[in-house]
Amino acid sequence: MSAQDSTMPANRPAPHVLPERLSYEQTRELARNEDPSVRAALARHPDARPEILYFLAEDAEPEVRRAVARNERTPRQADLVLTKDDEASIRTDLAAKVARLTPDLEEDQRSTLYRLTVQALEVLAEDQLVQVRRILADALKDVAHAPANVILMLANDKELSVSEPVLQFSPVLSDEDLLSIIRSGPIQGALAAISRRSGVAASLSAAIVDSGDESAIASLLANPSAQIREETLDVILEQAPGVESWHEPLVVRPKLTPKAARRIASFVAMHLLDRLQRRIDLDDDTLVAVTEAVETRIEKESKALSDPDWAEKDDVGDQVARLAKAGKLDSKAIEKALGKGERRFVVVAIAQLAKLPSDVVGEIVARRAGKAIVAVTWKAGLRPHLAKQLQSQLAGLSPDAMIRMDGDRWPMTPDDMEWQIEFFQERPKR
Repeated sequence: MSAQDSTMPANRPAPHVLPERLSYEQTRELARNEDPSVRAALARHPDARPEILYFLAEDAEPEVRRAVARNERTPRQADLVLTKDDEASIRTDLAAKVARLTPDLEEDQRSTLYRLTVQALEVLAEDQLVQVRRILADALKDVAHAPANVILMLANDKELSVSEPVLQFSPVLSDEDLLSIIRSGPIQGALAAISRRSGVAASLSAAIVDSGDESAIASLLANPSAQIREETLDVILEQAPGVESWHEPLVVRPKLTPKAARRIASFVAMHLLDRLQRRIDLDDDTLVAVTEAVETRIEKESKALSDPDWAEKDDVGDQVARLAKAGKLDSKAIEKALGKGERRFVVVAIAQLAKLPSDVVGEIVARRAGKAIVAVTWKAGLRPHLAKQLQSQLAGLSPDAMIRMDGDRWPMTPDDMEWQIEFFQERPKR
């Protein structure tokens, strides 16, 4: 055996090579050849006539039938036979081929080829193997003249990997089709796919919001081409404070009204407020509404963090004092409190370590003053890396608004940091 022969897999014979040209008599003779590799080669040959391919579609050997399934010249009658093939991989290859050829068909529903193609697609759209249906859906998802009944079958499929591409992209689906699917209580993820369609109509948006599907509504808000009426947005805003996944898409939503912008500014995180304020597409009235809402938020948070009564009410002061006495008031304690969202504890702890009034630290945090937060972190004897966490997790600063740390080096001189703290110590309290 030659070196070349020794590298050939033992269970896969080399493809049989037939002459470049074959007569009809030769193809008939080869179709009955005992060697399946010969028959498979014939099924791939350009001179194989439709009747020969139809004959080979019922061959006992999967290798032969697979060659027929992949052959673009195979008559559609033979393809219909193969839609019922016992070999799943053959049906998969067939689905890929038929779907690939469908866009090239003429729009003449009276033609035999068109009718047989639709029949083959219908059978494949109901195939028990998900992979067959998935290949079909992916190939037909953006075909403008795909058969409507086949697209509807795929859009209503119980496997999201099948229905999703059709629901999101198919131009064949009408708004009435989509409304019907929304109201039918489809599988999880189907409404989100519809929400991502280009140019979602206002009626569809309202139906998606009425469904209460949080993920779908988040996708709808993130879709700039989706049409959302003011009354529909009002319904979203009533629930939005408690649904964090809606906050960012609301902040970047195009064409916000002053009323909507004001409501959004009243509940989103501070780093999202920064993004809202920096939008250059908002008109003057909307920007004024956002600015007023931000000032109101800052005033409330400043009061909440600097109110001298809350420490006694929540026993925060006692907790901090006990930890300090035990020598356990350190960065680990502060990081643990940050992770739990205990903002008041963190403020009092930093104030204790920095020997500053808690209302001063509270004002710095409420004002989201990045440089001053870095300064009190330094004053408290903590490491620079914690200043980054405090800016992000305690004050809610966005990454591009934060004062950057350079390893274990402070970004300002001690004099500059003392000045930052003194500025807030001397600032008149609200």
